[in-house]
Amino acid sequence: MKYILRQSALTLLSFAFLYVLLAGASFVVFPDPSSAGPRDFQAAGQTLYMTVPKYVFLGRSVLANPDRKIILVGASNTGVGFRQKLVQSNLGCAKVSNLAMGGANISEVRQVVDLVHEVQSDQERRLNTFVIGVWFGMFIDSDVKYAEGDRHRGETDVDIERYRYGFYRRTPDGPVAVLPAKWLDAGVMTIRPFLLLEKVAREARAGVNLVLTGRTSAQRTDDERESVVMSDAEKQEALESWKETMGRTSDISPTQVEVLKQTIQALLDSGEKVVLVDLPIPAWHREASPYQPSYRRALTDLLREFGDHPNFSSLNMDDLDNDLDYSDEVHAKRHLADIWSTRLARKLDSFVCLEKPDKSSPKVTTLRSSAQVTTAAPGK
Repeated sequence: MKYILRQSALTLLSFAFLYVLLAGASFVVFPDPSSAGPRDFQAAGQTLYMTVPKYVFLGRSVLANPDRKIILVGASNTGVGFRQKLVQSNLGCAKVSNLAMGGANISEVRQVVDLVHEVQSDQERRLNTFVIGVWFGMFIDSDVKYAEGDRHRGETDVDIERYRYGFYRRTPDGPVAVLPAKWLDAGVMTIRPFLLLEKVAREARAGVNLVLTGRTSAQRTDDERESVVMSDAEKQEALESWKETMGRTSDISPTQVEVLKQTIQALLDSGEKVVLVDLPIPAWHREASPYQPSYRRALTDLLREFGDHPNFSSLNMDDLDNDLDYSDEVHAKRHLADIWSTRLARKLDSFVCLEKPDKSSPKVTTLRSSAQVTTAAPGK
């Protein structure tokens, strides 16, 4: 019996030593960045977090600070089209962070807003300016958008990250927080050894891909995207793909329009600023898509409803629709992204930087995702 206990103790000590060693190594290889600076979550691949959804979920506490903040949210064309460093270099009054997620619908954008609010005080929220990039491809119901076999129907990438490390647990009523948001950084600290192992495994797979295919990833580089020209066949294939993806024949989801409307209203009610950006797409796609007319009507209604609010503004870039400036049916090439970023910075400079922060105390409305989130003690 003593021998078994002794071996068990030695085994536990060995695991503890390995855990501490990996935790230390994670800080050596991937030092924790400044907790008060701007953050480009699109650079997740260069960090310990690897993917944008994981980086946003685990790294969002950087947004809990008393400074003016510009927070970009949207889908991949917001992530690719607005270059965080370029926007930041043209904007001296606020810290810019890009939290856009590839494949996001409006419901997932709302979840990202919720995640940010979870780590902020009421005063910190009132210093937020949310830049919401939209286009018709984001107005897809979650049950249609997130229906892959490897996830529960309707669960977004944000939901997957909630459950991945046990910070939340799944219930019939939606995700329940096991770890309160105020303990987020402590929770991230405890899982750093696991994040490091996942990072090593991912880099090993990339090395194998490089040997077998000559590439570390199937994604195009910026240089490759610059030279792409879509053929007529590729354009037709893209149109058919979006008809299947949207889950509707000719209009966008009215439910998602309502989610966007409620999100904007709640942000304005809590004293935050909102810039709604109508993201351009190439002219051939805009003119051929059956979803563009209903999207345009919905956007017009939203601008009519919120246009007179002093904390609301919008940005339209319809003139930037040259087919050759896009690498596919949605995403701006690098040279066009520079123009997008400059225009956004100019809009933000006049809307945010030339005004003093509002020191009043408006009503604070806590945004809630479609799945209600509550807090429970661990193990309950």
